[in-house]
Amino acid sequence: MTVRGTGVVGGYAYAPAAWTRPAYVPPATASHVAEDARPAEVERFKAAADAVASRFTERASAATGVATEVLGATAALARDRGWIRAATKLINGGEQAEQATAKAIDQFVVQFEKVGGLMAERTTDLKDIRDRVVAELMGLPEPGVPKPTSPVVLCAQDLAPADTAGLDPTMIKALVTRFGGPTSHTAIIARQLGIPCIVAASDLESVVEGAPILVDGTSGIITLSPDPAQAQELVEQDAALREEIRGWAGPAQTADGVHVQLLANVSDGAAARKASASPAEGVGLYRTELSFLTAQTEPSVAEQAAIYSEVFSAFPGQKVVVRTLDAGSDKPVPFANHEEEENPALGVRGIRLGWKNPGLVERQLDAIAQAAEDNGVEKPWVMAPMVATVDEAFEFAQKCRERDLTPGIMVEVPAVGIMPDAFLKEVELLLDRHQRPDARTRWRQTG
Repeated sequence: MTVRGTGVVGGYAYAPAAWTRPAYVPPATASHVAEDARPAEVERFKAAADAVASRFTERASAATGVATEVLGATAALARDRGWIRAATKLINGGEQAEQATAKAIDQFVVQFEKVGGLMAERTTDLKDIRDRVVAELMGLPEPGVPKPTSPVVLCAQDLAPADTAGLDPTMIKALVTRFGGPTSHTAIIARQLGIPCIVAASDLESVVEGAPILVDGTSGIITLSPDPAQAQELVEQDAALREEIRGWAGPAQTADGVHVQLLANVSDGAAARKASASPAEGVGLYRTELSFLTAQTEPSVAEQAAIYSEVFSAFPGQKVVVRTLDAGSDKPVPFANHEEEENPALGVRGIRLGWKNPGLVERQLDAIAQAAEDNGVEKPWVMAPMVATVDEAFEFAQKCRERDLTPGIMVEVPAVGIMPDAFLKEVELLLDRHQRPDARTRWRQTG
């Protein structure tokens, strides 16, 4: 018998199935909270939400690579003012904190599912936050992944960042979920771990705890009770192929021999040093914000330069592209003074952080220039994130050239020619709010 899903990380795995621990459900009926007890109930709720968010932040600090970014984004979502405001309103109306948490987040889950696509895949993160906050309020341990003592295939309805980011690939041989998609956090972290992964396996509940299963992450097929000898042979063949891939030493080139520059994405010096041991010829994207997700105060120019130097020194004489802080929305940096906005994804984030933090961009560029000088790097590459206007690009390029840096930008908005009027209006309001009439005029002329 087989179960089919969507294969998102290729490879074979053969081991007993192990299911995640279910989430705790708050009591269906709860007593009405008296008016004089509501302030204390609100504080109890906020303390639980903060405890869950803090654990995400701690895990982000201890993780590496993409797991750091994923967990940091989930920590920000756990502190999101929108759902916390909705839950607080319910508590002030007499709901107990457990029920208010579930109802508030479920409202956003419904909204995200209606939007569909990438937003629908983020509902797993919201549900995970809901379940952990409810468990905290009930005084129970967090739901999630078991700690196996022998290899297993992990099965779940869906997996959240906190579940997948800390997985041990020597024990968890593959991931299989009933829900999720190719861009879900389960798929992203499975790729980093290098283990087979299948999502959207709708009949997965037919797999029972402890049953031996064969996972084919390429075809998306899960075979129940396969022939042990055949399953083991497929796993061994897959392991040999992986070993051959790990032994590849480059150079990167097309089938007809044209060289392709292979560059790594890194989050810190440790990731850069690991990448330098691979065939990577440099760094294509150094995400500097991941070094500061828990920093309460802005590091000095000298402190930043020391951090950036770790990445430059890992690739002496080679290309390193440093991205300035891509902070805001789902990746807030504590010292960057993020304001509350109706639509933070299009608001003051990335390059626009300089509007509310005078000198922030300049100090980071000074630190990058100092780190480059300390490591003998001529004209290092620097990239600005979330650039939406010509003025932003021009101002950033000018600041880079003043410091003998090579400027670049990430244009992360819809193509101007197909922008809906609502988006054009959103940018105009943003520029008006920050008293930039010249930029507004040029933006309207361009749009």
